[in-house]
This record gives sequence, C-alpha cells and structure tokens, in this order.
Amino acid sequence: MAPSAALPELAHFLRSRRARLTPEVAGLPRSGTRRLNGLRRAEVAALAGISPEYYTRLEQGRQRRPSPDVLDALATALHLDDDARRHLRRLGTGSPAHLPDPTAVETPDVPEATLRLLDSLILWPAHVVTPMRDIVAWNDAAAWLLFDFTELPVHQRNFAWFAFCDPRSPQFFTDWEKTARSNVHRLRHAVAADPLNERGSRLVADLTARSSRFAEIWEEHDVRGPTTGSHEIRHPRAGRLDLDYTAYVVPGAHTLELVVLTADEGSPTHKALRQAAAER
Repeated sequence: MAPSAALPELAHFLRSRRARLTPEVAGLPRSGTRRLNGLRRAEVAALAGISPEYYTRLEQGRQRRPSPDVLDALATALHLDDDARRHLRRLGTGSPAHLPDPTAVETPDVPEATLRLLDSLILWPAHVVTPMRDIVAWNDAAAWLLFDFTELPVHQRNFAWFAFCDPRSPQFFTDWEKTARSNVHRLRHAVAADPLNERGSRLVADLTARSSRFAEIWEEHDVRGPTTGSHEIRHPRAGRLDLDYTAYVVPGAHTLELVVLTADEGSPTHKALRQAAAER
C-alpha cells in the first residue's frame, strides 16, 4: 500500500471514529458547550497517551507511520471492536492482509471440489463470492432463491450492486438497510485488505456515482470481516423466508468464500425449500 493511498484512509477513519464517540462513552466529563458531537482531538490524544500535535498530524495525513503501540492505544481510546481495530492497524502500517496478485483475473477459478460441493447441496441455497462481493458460482437452490445469475452481465453479479442498483432489492430484503450496510462494510474491509485491486476500485467508484445511499454509508467508514448472520426474505413465490447464513473460506490461489444459507428443520422456510427442491 503506497503512503499516498494509505494515509488519507487512515486520517478519514480516525476522524470518523472520533466524531461518533461521546465524552460519556469515553469516560470523560461533559463540560460547557461543545460544538462537536464527538470528542476533541486533544481528548483522543490524552486517552491514547500521545501528544495532541502528533494526533493532529495523523488526522491530517501528515504522519507517515504510527507505531503498533500507538495504533493499539488509539484503538482502545476510540473503543474500536475487533474488526475496526484490525482495520486501523492495516491502515496505519500500510500492510495489506495479503500482497495483491498482479496476475489476478476478473473472474477467479473456483476449485472443482467446491463446484461439486455446490451441486450436492440440493436443499440449501449456496454460492461462492469474492471479497469484493462478486458472485462467481452458485447452485440451483441459490438461483431459485434469488434469480438466474446468468441473466446478468458479469460485472453486475455482485451483492453490493444488487443491494444498491437493482430495483428488486428493497422488496426482496425485509430489512434492506441492514443488508445494504453489511455489503458496504464487507466491501470496505476487502478494499483495505487489497487496496491495489482494480475491480474493487472500479466497483466503489461506480456504486458511489450511482447510489447516494452507498456513498453515505461508505463515508461512515465502518468495516466488517466474514461473519455469520441471517436474512429475512420476501420470496415472490414462497413468501417470507427466514434464513441463516455462514461463510466458509475456500482454500486455493484466490480468496473466496462459500456461503450456505440454511433454516431450522421443520420451520416454514425449511418446508418451502424442500418443496422447491422437489419441484426443480
């Protein structure tokens, strides 16, 4: 990660975290009238045990590389969670999670064993996704749940694109805001881990131009790594579906995740999935 790319991101992230941390949460007395909702720079510096001048240089992008100890102290002062703490360390050290692969292709190859596993999951919708949220493989159950991905141009087979640019998305997800935010947070995490990835840069620029809501959430600078969670979906034929999802890392040359959606046995969603599988 070049300094010119890393430092503005570090400065932006520090400002965004400081702006949302109140004196009460930080354990500081609220004295007098405050023009800011968040903490002052001097307050963050005091909590982290560094000078206000040094912290100001960090927020202005003028400090080249804070030490790991300083980054850890800032993470504690700003009450960062584990994902945000790792993100701060990555931005501060200028070290991607892995070195960018100059030979990376637009659509990475999915291992044959993973494709066989996908095909074997008759009941559960499953797909393979890149860190940039590109959908590169899926099974019949996933096509039934969402849509036939082959109908879309390759660059639109992307969950962030679907959330913000496809008119079906707000009707499909009961809690569209939660799903949209999750995609932005994951994309932020991926771009920081692989800042030279051209696909990520183009995708962020395109979504920012097309969706003011994406731009607003992106500006908040929240991050999340791979996780588990749930979706409540309004399916056009099956009605409401309550699905849990889990992401599994796919070993190989490219960073990929196998995401499988399941439901409690005997639940209405489980019965709907069984009926759909029987009809395919």
